[in-house]
Amino acid sequence: MKDLGTVLKDFQEKHPEMSNGQLAQALEAIQADADIRNFWQENQSQLQPDALTVSMMDLYEFVVQKNKQNDPKSALYPGYFPVLTLEKGYPHVAYQADEATQKALLQKKHLQFISVPKDVRQADLKAVIAAGGDRGPAVPRTVQLFDALASKHENQSDNFVSGLYLYGDFGVGKTYLMGALANALSANGISVAMIHWTSMIEQLKASFNRNSDDQSDDILNQAKNVEVLILDDMGTDNLSAWSRDSVLSVILEYRMQNELTTCFTSNFDLNSLEEYLGQTKEGKEPGKAARLMQRFLFLAQPVAMVGKNLRLQR
Repeated sequence: MKDLGTVLKDFQEKHPEMSNGQLAQALEAIQADADIRNFWQENQSQLQPDALTVSMMDLYEFVVQKNKQNDPKSALYPGYFPVLTLEKGYPHVAYQADEATQKALLQKKHLQFISVPKDVRQADLKAVIAAGGDRGPAVPRTVQLFDALASKHENQSDNFVSGLYLYGDFGVGKTYLMGALANALSANGISVAMIHWTSMIEQLKASFNRNSDDQSDDILNQAKNVEVLILDDMGTDNLSAWSRDSVLSVILEYRMQNELTTCFTSNFDLNSLEEYLGQTKEGKEPGKAARLMQRFLFLAQPVAMVGKNLRLQR
């Protein structure tokens, strides 16, 4: 196959009627594009004799869409950039996700939120760090946890990384911080589920009322097996023996036995958490509460989060 310059010259000599208008502009743009010239040179031996004629519109689309990368709104596929491929001896234009889109796709694949507010789903850990503020040890400990989990994932390690039991007053940003952690982890290919505890219980109850065992099994299995689990807002429900013994205890026992990283947020400190776990609608059961506390303490390290109520400042 001839080089691109010769092919273009031959084409123009055979089709002098195309020396003006849009087609002429397309040929000029193709000839001037360095990426097309390099592609042609690298694949010259594999190109069909009529490659230019057959693939002219693909080549021109490549030039046009490449030039629109600085203005994503005008691009044919925002978030994707054009690349040239060779198929059976003919150039074709294909599209690959840019870095930001790849990150978003990776997050979508590895992240599940259940009943989590929109602002939390969009939380960014770097922005939280940059914002500063006196939140006690919560932010640096969260960053340490991210670093440990990212390192474990990168090195394919089996070492157990304990999570955080993040507690503090209403509105200080516990849920937001854990949402930022979830987004950062999923962007690094780590599977995360962040689940609002009370909403999960209500969903499970609803699925039982509909005799939908598959849906309840899906929710429980996700909570049990996901690489990193964040249970949000522990202690806001009226605890029942069923939700404690058949849901929470089952999840925590499985994750403890399999050494899976688990985080929690709550308004309760550990003493208040134990009281909450020991008091159900059916009465007081301090023994069961004590056993559950052992699982909490194995899975997560308690960290206090302090500060002003951020919700009142919005």
